[in-house]
Amino acid sequence: MSYIAEQVSYLKGLAEGMKIDETKNEGKLLLKIIDVLDEVADCLGEMTDSQNEMQLQIDAVDSDLEDLEDFVYEEYEDEDDDWEDEWFECPNCGEDICLTEDLLSDDADSFICPHCGEKIDIEFDDDEDYDD
Repeated sequence: MSYIAEQVSYLKGLAEGMKIDETKNEGKLLLKIIDVLDEVADCLGEMTDSQNEMQLQIDAVDSDLEDLEDFVYEEYEDEDDDWEDEWFECPNCGEDICLTEDLLSDDADSFICPHCGEKIDIEFDDDEDYDD
């Protein structure tokens, strides 16, 4: 039983113990307020139960999605392991640049320096194989 439901039950018992006169306007009002509070407590209890049930379903879906992501992205993670970042100095501004896979497209022979915005041509050694 929730805290609110307990408090409404307490109010009901208190009202019964006080022997509120249902024939007077004040008595009618107080008893009606307690009835409404009882309905609110019941609705809140039902919503809490629904929310808990939905949370269990969301957790299950989240777990399933995590398993699916692990399965799908496992092959891509293996491909990313082959890439090694290379550091070099920009010939235009002199700043160090980490040449990452994100900075290059598949057929790139140049890229833009993230520091100065100038185009930098790439020269690969012919004896190394970059098309793995």
